[in-house]
Amino acid sequence: MLKLLERSKGNVLGFEATGEISVDDIEGVETIAEKTIAEYGKFSWLMVMETTRYISLKALYEDMMWLIKNLRHFDKMAIVGDKKWEELLIKADGLVFGEKYFDISQLEEAWEYVES
Repeated sequence: MLKLLERSKGNVLGFEATGEISVDDIEGVETIAEKTIAEYGKFSWLMVMETTRYISLKALYEDMMWLIKNLRHFDKMAIVGDKKWEELLIKADGLVFGEKYFDISQLEEAWEYVES
C-alpha cells in the first residue's frame, strides 16, 4: 500500500510504502502527482520504504514507466529506508534518476532536503 504522508504540502509529496504495492496504489499516487505537476510544474518526492514488494510485474512496470515519463517534473527525490541493499541500490539508481538515500534514522533530514 502507498499512503500519502500528512507532512505533504504544496509541491512536496511524501509517501509511505507498506505491505504489497498494487496497480491501484500506483494509479492513486500518479493521480496525486499529476495534479501537483499541473499546479506547480515540478515537485519534490519523499518515499519511506517499509516494503519493496509489488503485487505483480504489471505494478512494477506501471511504476517504472510513469517515473521515466515524468522524470523531468521531479525536483528533489529522497528515499528513506533501513536496509543496506536499498542504500546501495538507490545510490546506483541515483546516478540515473537523481534520488538521494536516507536511513530511517535520518527521516527529518530527508524531509528538510525535499522541502528546501
